[in-house]
Parts: sequence; structure tokens; C-alpha cells
Amino acid sequence: MSLTCGDYLLWASGSVLLLVVCVFALRRRLYLRLPLFTAYLFLVLLREPGAWWAYYGGYAPRTAFFYYWLTQAVLLAARGAATAEIAWRILRDYRGVWALAWRLLCLVMMVLLVIAAGDSYRNAYWIFAFILTAERGFEVTATVILIALLTLTSYYRIRLEPAQRMVALGLCFYSVVQVLNNSFRLWLPQYSHLASTIHAVSFDVALVIWWLALRKPLPVAGPSPALLQEVYKEFSPQANNQLRELNQRLLEILKL
Repeated sequence: MSLTCGDYLLWASGSVLLLVVCVFALRRRLYLRLPLFTAYLFLVLLREPGAWWAYYGGYAPRTAFFYYWLTQAVLLAARGAATAEIAWRILRDYRGVWALAWRLLCLVMMVLLVIAAGDSYRNAYWIFAFILTAERGFEVTATVILIALLTLTSYYRIRLEPAQRMVALGLCFYSVVQVLNNSFRLWLPQYSHLASTIHAVSFDVALVIWWLALRKPLPVAGPSPALLQEVYKEFSPQANNQLRELNQRLLEILKL
């Protein structure tokens, strides 16, 4: 693949920004709050040298092809795990709601894998077909899940650390852009190079969002003071009570 100077500049700046975010993640001990998301960041970082080598011609085309798509599958799985981690952080105090949520997530994952397997059946480049189909399905699913979770925290006033909210926002932004990007790529084949640029820029924007979340020390983890808990209960809207009632009903239905 032939890359322009602008492509290399964009790639280099993105790699530097990724390294900065990883350093801040270590300094702020984000791995104690969001270990799966932190692991995802470092997997992306570890992939970069091999990707550079592949594009510079160090690999044979076939080797570069398999390297890209296999590492893409690993990153997709890691981002899926990070998204599930965010969902757990938001819903963990509502065991009934979370029990229903993780069952739905597993069902959706199985459906995506079956669809991807069907698209890759008897395809000469089955790895490409399988991962690409799974990726497109995942982006739509992740967009719906993250938007729903962010809306849920706002409507029901679910307490969530600002850094964790920003991480969810960055993941959501990236998935939304990929859904639109993939749609235009299907409709307009000549859009391919621009789609690759938008893909890189959207990830850089997500990195900036994550850096903003980590530029200040994270609050000390621990139970909220009793006084703050009482204030929260006093001013918590009725909607929060509705969520707790729903959670209790789900606990009874699922017999947890």
C-alpha cells in the first residue's frame, strides 16, 4: 500500500499521542480502575512497531495481510472486553440489571460470530471476511450499548467517576465514527483512502479524550463518606428509585 507524507505524519503523531496516553494511564494507575481498558491501550501500542514494519515493506504482502487482520481481531476482542468492563462499572450496584445485561451481551456476541462465520464460509480470504464482518457488527453494537449506558447514567443519576465517563465517551465516539465510516465505504468504493484517514483521525480524537480524563490525578477509590451518601439519597431523583425497583424485579425473575 502506497502512503503519502501526510499519511506517515498522521501515523507518527497518532503513535506519539498513544504513547503519551499509555504513560499517563500508568502514572494515574488506571489499571486499578479499568484493567481491561488499560490492557487494550497497551495492546494497541504493542501493535504499532509491527504495523510500521509491515507498511514499510519489511513483511511479504501475505505476511503483512495476516499480521494486520490477526492483530485486528485481538484488538477488537480487547475493545469488546473494555466496553463490557465499562458496562459492569456502571451497573455493578444493580445485580439484577447487570445479570440481564451480561446475558444479552453474550447473546449478541454469539449472533455476531455466527453471522461472521456465515459470511466467511467458502471465502478464499476467510480471515478477512470473518473479522471484517465481526468488526462492523461490533461497531454498531458498541455504539448502541455505550450510548445507552451514558444515557442511563445521566437519566438515573448513576454515580460514575469522571475519568471512567470520559473513557466511555471516547469509546463511544470512536465506534460512532466507525459505523458511519463503514457505511460510506460500502456505498462509495472510491471513499477507501479517505475512510482510512478518518479511521486514524477518529482514534486520535478518542486518545485526546482519554488524555483529558487522565491529565489530573484520579480521585482516591473508596466508599463515599456517610454524609455525602445521605445528601445523594436526599437529592436523588425518583427515576433512581425506579431503577432500583426494576433491579429488584430482575433479581426475583432471574433468582439471583
